[in-house]
Parts: sequence; C-alpha cells; structure tokens
Amino acid sequence: MLSDSHRFFKTVVGVCLIASPLLLLAAALVSPEIKSSEADELAVIAQDPGRYYLFTLLIFVSTALWVPIVLGLSYMVRVRAAALGNIGGSLAFLGTLVGVGDATSQLFIWQMVSPGADRAQMVALLTRFDNAGGAAIIFRIGGPALVLGMVILSIALYRARAVPAWAAAGIAVGTFLNIAGFVAGSTLLVIISSAVLLVSLGWVGRLVLARSDQDWERPSVQPRSRSAAPAQEGHA
Repeated sequence: MLSDSHRFFKTVVGVCLIASPLLLLAAALVSPEIKSSEADELAVIAQDPGRYYLFTLLIFVSTALWVPIVLGLSYMVRVRAAALGNIGGSLAFLGTLVGVGDATSQLFIWQMVSPGADRAQMVALLTRFDNAGGAAIIFRIGGPALVLGMVILSIALYRARAVPAWAAAGIAVGTFLNIAGFVAGSTLLVIISSAVLLVSLGWVGRLVLARSDQDWERPSVQPRSRSAAPAQEGHA
C-alpha cells in the first residue's frame, strides 16, 4: 500500500475521518471545566495538570488529523462541485492550521501551573497573550474559518452526491456546535457536537474505506436515473 499513492491517500483519509472525531470525543469527555477568565482557567488546570495535558494531547492529534480530512473531502468533490470544494477546503484548511497552533499553545499554558511558577505573573502573562492584538486576530479567525469552510464543503458534498444528505448536514452542524461549545464554555455542547461529528464523519470514513481504488479515483459520482437513485444512495 505504501508504494501505491492513491490507495495510501484513500486509506489515510478514511482512517482520519473515523479517528479524528473519536479522539475529539475522548478529549471532550476528559476535558476540565472550561473557564473564560485567565485566573480561573489556571486554577482549574492546577487542580489536575495531568488531565489537562491529556485533554490537550487529544485535541492536538484530533485537529492535526483534520488536515487529511479536509484534503480528502475536497478531493471527493473535485469535479461536480469543484468551486465550492476549493473555497470550502481552503477556509477549512486555514481554520485547521490555526486550530493546531491553538492546541500547541495549550502546552505552554499547561506549564504555567508548574511548581515554582508565580501564579500572579502567569495570570498576567496569559492575560497579555489573550489580549495581544496580533495573536488575538490570528486565533479568532480560526473558528469562523473552520465553520464556514466545513459548511461550504458539506454543501459541496451534498451537491456532488458524494455522501448521504444526513452525513453532509451532520458535518456542518457538528462543526458549528463544536466551535460554539468551546466559545461558550459548555462541556456538554462540546461532547454532543463531538458525537455528531463521530457519527457523520465516521460514516463517511466507512464509505471511503469500503470503496474500491477505481471508485475512489473516479472524478465524480455518475449521474443516476430517478429510479436508480434511492437504491444507490448509500454507495454514492
């Protein structure tokens, strides 16, 4: 398989479609309470640094695996919805890269509660970082870019008939609710959205892995007659 680039790409995309939301759900289940203020955030982390490290590690890996997901979904619509795929994929890719950077920054925050660290100074540093103009702009565009990109990609998947309509809708809704959950500080919403993404993306991942190499390389889903459409919907 390693010598076959097409099969390798298909396999990586399929595995990531399942693994990424699964790790995201695991991260949501071990997530410490989400706090908005810097002082409260560091206080929560200090209560169980190991738990916060595990949460950060899971988020980092899950977000990194989103890169093949975006590339794979864009590839699936490359002909029948190419414009939407290119726009949505570019926005989602940008949001994913920002997300990876954000996850990495959590490791620095994790170290702010290390023994010997001055809590007042660490709170002041984190406050300056969160409110720094340059950093704030970069991190704040990540969420909207990812949501908008995945919504557009979901529309492209639906229009290209590459996945079932419910799966395309689940990808868009799940992404939006996930970002909203982190912004609102709602662990419950993050868990629910992660489950929605696991079902939706996981289903698409199963379809990708089940496809033959020839089907994967086809530039689009072939036009279907009205009578054949319902029977073939699960294999589109």
